[in-house]
Amino acid sequence: MVLYSDELAKTALARSEAREAIVADNATRYWFYPATDSAASTLVFIHGYRGNHHGLEAIAGAMPDFNIVIPDLPGFGASAPFANEHSVDSYVNWLTRFIEHVTREQKLELKPVLVGHSFGSIVAAAYASQSNAISHLVLINPVSAPALEGPKGALTKLVRVMFWLSGVLPLRAGLAMLKSWPMVRGMSIVMTKSWNPKLRRWVHAQHDANFNDFGNRRVAIEGYNASISHNVGEYASKFNVPVTLIIGAKDDITSVKQQEAMARTIREPWTLTNITGVGHLTHYEKPFEVASAIREDLNHKDALLDGSKQ
Repeated sequence: MVLYSDELAKTALARSEAREAIVADNATRYWFYPATDSAASTLVFIHGYRGNHHGLEAIAGAMPDFNIVIPDLPGFGASAPFANEHSVDSYVNWLTRFIEHVTREQKLELKPVLVGHSFGSIVAAAYASQSNAISHLVLINPVSAPALEGPKGALTKLVRVMFWLSGVLPLRAGLAMLKSWPMVRGMSIVMTKSWNPKLRRWVHAQHDANFNDFGNRRVAIEGYNASISHNVGEYASKFNVPVTLIIGAKDDITSVKQQEAMARTIREPWTLTNITGVGHLTHYEKPFEVASAIREDLNHKDALLDGSKQ
């Protein structure tokens, strides 16, 4: 039986274990979702901008046969902000230490798999371009080209102005703009492609509950600037592990054409799964399909060949 997204998230929450560690001098909260098999592989999930670990729980719920670790990125959710700038470099330095921590904590004999969604795909890609500590890289809705060149480039420019304005306004007014219900709900409406009423209500509720879960105004603005200043395409040619790409056919951030162009620069074996009827929110709208694509590649690593599967 295939469960709905909200049901999958609940199954993950039921098996989760909340943990905390000091990682790169930063108090980091993370959640461990143990597999039904103690010998299962371990996956480390990195969520997107303005999200937290809850955003990826539906995928975790669809993967009970894997050990999964999902941290709140520094500055988001329950993890403390960086003392320095919330840049891609800062997040890569933190991720380096976090994966070292997970490897030690779980006494892993096999290297973990790294999974990044949206802004998390940029951080994961930057990390994977310079590290040998993972066995496989999975990028879900990767931001594979400059944000201003995506399908909604004009909208991105408008949002960029809004973030600039929120930074120059007095603190209270600036935060009010960043956290305004019309901004959050408008983003959710634009990005949600399913017309299933129950699913749309759940996605909107997830954004209402988690999209404003950032530490302070500086985190929100610096994180946004980091998200539009870099893209996966900058790092793709330097990957040295097999890569799984999972995209949405209606993604408003990066088009299918841009995703395919980025994929062709990867030197390692890679696959590309294009999920129809969904955009940038595959983790909410099609978590079972995302989990299936990841599982297929991880269970058949030897069959990975350069090319794509549509």
